[in-house]
Amino acid sequence: MFEDENEDEFFNLLDLVDDFKRMQAEGKLRFYDLEEFEMISDYFYEIGKIQRALEVLNIAQGQHPYAASLKLKKVQYLTAADKTREASRLLSELETSMVDTYDLFMARAALFSKTGNHQKAIEQYRQALGLTEFPEDVFHLLALEYQLIGAYDKALKYLKQTLEVFPEDEIALYNLALCYDLSEKEEEAIEYLNDFINTNPYSEIAWYHLGIMYTKLGDLKEAVKAYDYAILIDEYFSAAYYEKARVLEQEYRYLEAAETYLASFEYEGASGYGYYKIALCYLRLHKEAKAESYLSKAVQEDPDLEEAYYELALIKDEKKIWSEAVFLIAKAVELDPENWQFRHSSALIHRRAGKLDEAVIIYQKLIEDGYYDGNTFTEYAQLLFDMCEFDEGMTVLYKALELMPESGAIHYQLAGYLFTIKESDEGGIYLNKALRLDPGGRSFFLALFPWLKENKAVSYYLNQD
Repeated sequence: MFEDENEDEFFNLLDLVDDFKRMQAEGKLRFYDLEEFEMISDYFYEIGKIQRALEVLNIAQGQHPYAASLKLKKVQYLTAADKTREASRLLSELETSMVDTYDLFMARAALFSKTGNHQKAIEQYRQALGLTEFPEDVFHLLALEYQLIGAYDKALKYLKQTLEVFPEDEIALYNLALCYDLSEKEEEAIEYLNDFINTNPYSEIAWYHLGIMYTKLGDLKEAVKAYDYAILIDEYFSAAYYEKARVLEQEYRYLEAAETYLASFEYEGASGYGYYKIALCYLRLHKEAKAESYLSKAVQEDPDLEEAYYELALIKDEKKIWSEAVFLIAKAVELDPENWQFRHSSALIHRRAGKLDEAVIIYQKLIEDGYYDGNTFTEYAQLLFDMCEFDEGMTVLYKALELMPESGAIHYQLAGYLFTIKESDEGGIYLNKALRLDPGGRSFFLALFPWLKENKAVSYYLNQD
């Protein structure tokens, strides 16, 4: 990248690019030597303007029609631009007119990689290794190809070689940690990272990934230490704050976790998700007022954060502020319509808010969409009975029984309603079955149907051994 150039060279490059742009704008182009064209095209390529870089190469080929280096560079840019057919045609032309070189192997490898032929890309990179005095330039590319085919041990080998030469290579460290993670070798990762830190003690990335590995092994004390070192080295390292806070939550240190999430805001700014995580910590501390405050901030910061609307809805529901609870749960469902938990809670909140017809529609849709949870059927049936829709309620329970024939709760509820409408013989059959399926459900049954405590037939079934 250009930041690696010394300052004088960088400003000379900018002057060269400005001169090229000016000449283009004026419609007259002076002669540029091969190296100048390559520098200009590389400039546009590095800043992400690949099409402009290709235009420069087309102009360059007009002035230097026999320069193979320009064609190789064009193959590289076409590959990066996903124009693999054009890149492949040009590469084939080059292969007929030049011997294998380091650059040719590298161009082939990149094209093979782009088209998903990673094994062939590996072969080309390995060939390139034998033709360069700087094999470290190839190590990380080989490692990536091995990662893509799941050969993590081989990828680790080349990532380690990369880090021996460039210990400050953050991408290599991230990929190394990923390979250890995917191959489930956390202990080996910890050993390597500790050795790496011994010689590179100020690598916040290494400390961070050491914390991740300790977390995976459940050594939360060491994980927090590692994250603390990462933060000490780089106080702007937001990911380290978040991981540390997550570990503190696992240790039930919710107040410290909340403070750690909040501390990250000082360096990266507030986020809706951060406010949401802080709110969850305060909920676990049973500090609902503070939790509600942070949840409100969460949805203000991020109006699409469905989890925050959901938690706010539950708080408003608990406080019996149902108009707000209904609005908030509707917002959560709108943002995540496939979330069963949100939709089920929506039915309950609408029911408690007295919006019974709406609750019926929500329960119906849940069942139509295949949400066959026992509570959904029993709650829906109870709602229908409360609305004096007895036939519909019984239909729901019979349907539930077809889907969940071994559910004690559904048998108990069906029995209770049958006894209530004086269908004692059939009620007895279902109550008897319920007692066999779930002998401990007697208290549930009597809590749901307290008026049946004095029913002699019910007492007979309940008192059987």
